[in-house]
Amino acid sequence: MEHTKINRLTAFAVFLISLVTYIFTLADTVVFWDVGEFIAAAYLLQVPHPPGSPFFLLVGKIFGMIPFAKDPAVRIHFISALTSALTAMFLYLTIIKAILIWKEKPNELFDKITLYGAGIIGALSLTFSVTFWFNAVEAEVYGISMLFVSSIIYLTLRWNERAEKPGNEKYLLLIAYLVGLSIGVHLLALLTIFPLLMIIYFRHYAVTQKSLLVFAIVAVCIFAIVYPGIVQMFPNFLDGEMTIGGQVNESIIWTLIPIAIIVAAIYGVYYSHVHKKGVLNVACISFLLIILGYSTYTMVIIRSNARPPMNENTPDNLKGLVSYLNREQYGDAPHWPRRHSQEPQHRPTWENYSSDMDFMWRYQTYHMFIRYLLWQYVGIEGDWQDAGVNWKQLYGIPFLLGLFGAFYHYKKDKKTFYAFLVMFVMMGVILALQQRQQDPQPRERDYFYVGAFFVFSAWIGIGLLGLIQYIREFLKTNEDAKKIATVSVLVLSIVLVPFNMARTNYKGSDRTGDYMAWDYSYNLLQSCEPDAILFTNGDNDTFPLWYLQDVEGVRRDIRIVNLSLVNTSWYILQLKNETPHGAKKVPISLSDDQIKRLQPIQWEPKEMTLEIPNDVMQQYGISDAPKQNNFKDSAKNKTGEVKGEIKFVFPNTMTVGNIKAIRVQDIMTYDIINTNKWKRPIYFAVTSSTDTKIGLERYFRMDGLAMKLIPFQTPDEGGIIT
Repeated sequence: MEHTKINRLTAFAVFLISLVTYIFTLADTVVFWDVGEFIAAAYLLQVPHPPGSPFFLLVGKIFGMIPFAKDPAVRIHFISALTSALTAMFLYLTIIKAILIWKEKPNELFDKITLYGAGIIGALSLTFSVTFWFNAVEAEVYGISMLFVSSIIYLTLRWNERAEKPGNEKYLLLIAYLVGLSIGVHLLALLTIFPLLMIIYFRHYAVTQKSLLVFAIVAVCIFAIVYPGIVQMFPNFLDGEMTIGGQVNESIIWTLIPIAIIVAAIYGVYYSHVHKKGVLNVACISFLLIILGYSTYTMVIIRSNARPPMNENTPDNLKGLVSYLNREQYGDAPHWPRRHSQEPQHRPTWENYSSDMDFMWRYQTYHMFIRYLLWQYVGIEGDWQDAGVNWKQLYGIPFLLGLFGAFYHYKKDKKTFYAFLVMFVMMGVILALQQRQQDPQPRERDYFYVGAFFVFSAWIGIGLLGLIQYIREFLKTNEDAKKIATVSVLVLSIVLVPFNMARTNYKGSDRTGDYMAWDYSYNLLQSCEPDAILFTNGDNDTFPLWYLQDVEGVRRDIRIVNLSLVNTSWYILQLKNETPHGAKKVPISLSDDQIKRLQPIQWEPKEMTLEIPNDVMQQYGISDAPKQNNFKDSAKNKTGEVKGEIKFVFPNTMTVGNIKAIRVQDIMTYDIINTNKWKRPIYFAVTSSTDTKIGLERYFRMDGLAMKLIPFQTPDEGGIIT
């Protein structure tokens, strides 16, 4: 059978093995972290956290409507399984393409076995790697993001193979469109621009000091045109505003600039076609295709104006979209110093490092990237936070094979090796340094670096082929020994690489039967009385609740107040003014203008008072409550109504130097509780920490998985009446 047919069949086999693996280990329903948010956002076409993933949501909406599984979550999880399996297939094809740059197509049986076997083992080393597998069985953006990365790299090598043939430009144009579409999922695929340009440079130009310098400048400019040019500056220009020297300048000229650029690009297509300017033609069409792919972001503005229940940042106009794209909600930190954070939990750990350089190497480089790389190809210590590396799991064999593969790749084809190396470094070390992660993190961040793992798995395949080649050369003319050695090494490699990785990582990657997020969220919602206000702490006690309310219609009467998001004005305005699924508005006394101006304020701990209406006193039988419960004797107000009150100390929750302060979330927590006047039940999720309760921790009763605010003290701060 000829090479093309065998190669395609083998690629399909890799796809099937990967897909079956992921289907059998797919999550059965919603799971923790961003998954619940993404599923809910896709199901109702809503607006999730910045910078959004509109193309992923559109795909999720389609899959969510196809009834191939009973649970809507499973339908959207399947996107990750399918795209991850396709990524493994493209990795196999990439390995084969990379090898055939320096090696002739095989004719002999054992040459075919060596080539295809190396591709299979390299691809499956990614399939069964701990991070890639974990991403493949839940509804997250990383599976489909890696499909864009892998297909772009494969198409780059396919173009390189046909660069001198007529019509080769179609591969570059398809790549440009995929880059534009990928922006609507995740920004990772943008980093493939550099290896793409390197392959083009090496294919058409002699490598000299001068040409290399020119190439570097051109590559940076092209990347800048895409990011931040198209991604950030285009919407900013269209909004008619530009910040110059720290001052916002408004002019219709800014709006006309991107329109003029698009018109110029269209004319450039016409001009270059008429005058046979091939490079200009490809450049102009590519520019327009990137913008066309990027246009999925119009969905964000359209859906934000529809006021869905989830409408994070409310990006309902171009100015809001620019803020949304720039992730302004999260703030920014300087590259130097490396130890920089506004979060108080980070500062104590700075003392563990002797300098910023020490912190950059030991934490931001080793702990936040190299450790994750070793997880994949050496072994992981366990499933706990900050788990180390376990050499006893994989014995370091995939890792050593990958290192050897990088060396062998360099020896055989320096140009493609450098393109792969740049991609590995940019999607690994540089990405880790650019993110400036601080110690500690709320969860592991290994999912950021799957692009680097893709490259390393390619080197595993190349390394295996190189190892067999060296053994065959050592055996010289002994053909029988060569055949035995080839089969032996391949079989041993299958056992020690993909099989051992699958065996080791199966338990941690198998998400079947994991109903923890669903059960917790359902029980938490059902712990609340009708029309309750439920304060939640962060992602894991919020996103699954949104999923249950938006997708499965569970307890939509409850208004969830996320204590992290309530530090932002847009979220407070939504709580105050909107009624998602017909639920009641959250009682807030502040005007919209006051909300927009909210900031943390200086605060000394002080005693505060909450009045208790007569009907609430009767409901709880407070007249019989003991005096030690800090309940003030009933008194008549001016209308003659009998009221009581409770007193508590409202502490500061921030300390900056000698200055004590409270956060916006503390201001809003008090305002909501005080404005509510006990008309609706108020609960805090059991996961809420003490510092979120503004000094009221002795006034909570544990009801199921929720802590209900009650008008008298409990015996302990755990909120359980004994």
